Amino acid sequence: MHMANVMEYHGCEVRPVVTGTGQGRYAAAAIVTGRDGEARTLGVDADFANSDEACDEALEAAVAWIQQRSVGSWRYVRRS
Repeated sequence: MHMANVMEYHGCEVRPVVTGTGQGRYAAAAIVTGRDGEARTLGVDADFANSDEACDEALEAAVAWIQQRSVGSWRYVRRS
């Protein structure tokens, strides 16, 4: 598992998480921590050929969630 650098977006801390699946593919998620300190984990419903693509998609999902627009399936949102 690789956790990329933390970025800030609209007062939230966003940490993309990329995990190798063992089959040469990558899974992606993002941990979003709000100003109130509450963290949410957003999973990206896909697998990726490389880690950079997975990281980019995790960041995109986090930004979309922060902006409260709907992309993909949010069934993977889990509060931690």
